[in-house]
Amino acid sequence: MSARAILTAIPKVTRILVVLASALLVAAISVDAFATDGDILLRGFYRSVQLPVCVVFLIGFFVDMYVSPKRARYFFSHLIILVLSIPYSAIVEAAGVKLGATASYVIHFVPTVRAVMALVVLVVFISKNRLVGFFLSYVLILALMVYFSSLIFFLYEGAGANPHVVSYWTALWWCVLQATTLGASFYACTTVGKAVAMALSATGVMMFPVFTVYFTGVVRKYLDSYKKK
Repeated sequence: MSARAILTAIPKVTRILVVLASALLVAAISVDAFATDGDILLRGFYRSVQLPVCVVFLIGFFVDMYVSPKRARYFFSHLIILVLSIPYSAIVEAAGVKLGATASYVIHFVPTVRAVMALVVLVVFISKNRLVGFFLSYVLILALMVYFSSLIFFLYEGAGANPHVVSYWTALWWCVLQATTLGASFYACTTVGKAVAMALSATGVMMFPVFTVYFTGVVRKYLDSYKKK
């Protein structure tokens, strides 16, 4: 294999590794959410895979930047990806810095946001129809937003903080209703829970009109094809 062929293959391989690492990270947080009783992001499977996953993210970023014809432009236009790929939790632990509970959860969630971005990009890439790709990407964003919000809501509103949150499924159902802007039968009690409620409501207001646009486009295509017959 020539050097040129190798250079062409490396970015493809790293992108596949980024997608696999993203799926692993999402799976890890799901496993720990149901397998531990407490700080799911501070120990367990999720914590053990964070550093290698972030290393894969960083390698993918710099490989794509290296093969880009305009590296400086790529760096600044994709800076958010670099920021989300840094293993902050490992750096903080190596430095011996003690953070509060909220700050710890934030820095442990950063790689997961990067993983969600990678999975959304994958959905758009494998979708040939632009309208379908746009629709699927928004569905994935909304679903992942609801899922991770339900984890956060369960962590902060459960364990007696909110008497209505008796299980994870109650938290998930609450987040679904909040995202649809219908509202649930009870309110968040903690500051974090209220922030999650605001984020979900804002996401729902922005996302659900997309579904209307999608179905309008589908109906319009159907009517156009029917008229041509």
